[in-house]
Order: sequence, then C-alpha cells, then structure tokens
Amino acid sequence: MKVSMVRTLILRDLDRHRHYIALSIVGGVVALALIQVGGEAPTILGATWFFISLIVLGSMLPISNVINERKKQTLPFLMSLPLSVIQYTAAKMLSTVGMFFVPWLTLVVAGVSFIVGRRDIPNGIIPVMMVAATFTFLGFCVIAAAALISESEGWTVAATVISNSSYGFIWYLLMRNAAIRNDLKSAVAVWSTPIMTALTVEIAMIAVILAVTFYVQTRKRDFV
Repeated sequence: MKVSMVRTLILRDLDRHRHYIALSIVGGVVALALIQVGGEAPTILGATWFFISLIVLGSMLPISNVINERKKQTLPFLMSLPLSVIQYTAAKMLSTVGMFFVPWLTLVVAGVSFIVGRRDIPNGIIPVMMVAATFTFLGFCVIAAAALISESEGWTVAATVISNSSYGFIWYLLMRNAAIRNDLKSAVAVWSTPIMTALTVEIAMIAVILAVTFYVQTRKRDFV
C-alpha cells in the first residue's frame, strides 16, 4: 500500500512537470542543431543555449515541485495520507532528482554523440563538456537541497542565484589550466588528472548533498 503510494506521488510529480522536461530536451536539441549550422556565432550561441536549457530546468524544478507544494497548501493533504516521513522524503527526492536526471542524461548523451559524429569538432572537447555538465547537476542538487531542507522560497532563490553565478567561475578555472586548453584541440578525448579530479570532486559532492538532504528530511517531525 505504502509502496504504491510512493509510486503514485512520483508519477504525479512527473505528470505535472512533463512539459518542463520536454521543453528542456527540445531546447538542448535546438542548441545542437544551431551548432550544426557551423560558424563561430552559431557555435557559441548553440553551446551556450545547450547549458542554459539545463540550468533553467535545474532552477525551476525545485521551486515548482517542492516550494509551490507548500505555497498551494498541497503538503498538508499529502501528509494526511498513509505515508511515513521517510517514504514522503524518498518520493519527493526521487521525483525531483529524476525529473532533472532524465533530460540531463539525454542531452549529455546527445551532446557527446554529436561531437563524436562531427569530424570538424575535436573529441578533446568531451572531457571539458562532461565537467561542465556535471557541474550543472551539482548546481541543481544545491538548489534542490535548499528547497527540501529549508522549505523556504527565499533560501531556494538564494541557492539558485549562488549556483547560477558559479557556472562562469568554474569555466574560468578550467580555461586557466594550460593542459586542459591544449587538450581541447586533441582528436581524442584526453581524461587528464585535472579533469578526473574535477569529475571525482563533483560526483562526491553530489552524493554527499543528496545523502545529507535525505538524512535531514527524515529527521523532521513537522512538514505542515
């Protein structure tokens, strides 16, 4: 019964936000199509819009799926159902993270496939792209954690501003590394030590943020 209720809540969230997911994927595909046109301006615009489609989705989902549930007084009804705190937390985290992960993975696979399929684009771009893409996932996790733990629109907006402001900084740090800049022109993907270190740190931080969020949520006693 309770497992069925968790599944129902997840499917409910997915149904409510399917348009966001679809628009994000469409935006990323359009960005790749723009890069396909060729030329400096279309390539820069396409690459920028590719990541913007993920950043916008990552900013909108936590507010829509978590904060608005409290603002619209849906949460008291949900907590009146035969559902434990752990199960509610699991359902909300799985739906929120899952709704971002699906378009994120879809666009990352599409982006890598696009680079591999183009002879005029060096595969050396792939490692840097993976670091940048994983950082958008990390940023989303920060925003989602702020929304779930604080249940406050103000804290969630603050986390969104901080996360979205940091993307340019991480790109700046990557491009400061001479070895990474040189590897961008390589015909094959070069998974250098700086790249692997960055990816490892990002993945570790994602795991820690999600684990801490789940723990803090399950310790709450008042969701209303």
